[in-house]
Amino acid sequence: MPQRRLPLVNIAQLKSLEDSLGGETSMSRAFVSNYVDMWTGRFQRLSMAIVAEDLDDAIEAALSLSTSSHMVGAEQLEKSSAEVIASLRNGSLQQASLALTSLRQCGDLTVTQLAEEYLKGA
Repeated sequence: MPQRRLPLVNIAQLKSLEDSLGGETSMSRAFVSNYVDMWTGRFQRLSMAIVAEDLDDAIEAALSLSTSSHMVGAEQLEKSSAEVIASLRNGSLQQASLALTSLRQCGDLTVTQLAEEYLKGA
């Protein structure tokens, strides 16, 4: 049986974020806006740590990306980040480095979708 492809953005997770903020849509949109704005910096921090072979900083950056992605319902990016974390925890900077291109593409698509489909109505 083929494996189900995760959505870029899980709208139900965004609704859960809104609910956890007391139904404050404006607070949720502000959080998502910050997530979108921070994407490039988060990715750069992760990639620079991997290139510099700074395993601790790379794991910390990947954990930050994975956790924040979960909070905004960015399911594919969360999964990709988790795979990078697993590679790093196994000490495989090379494998983590090879995953950066697809991680970047997934992140770019994710923040575009969040901006166009969730924040556009803000």
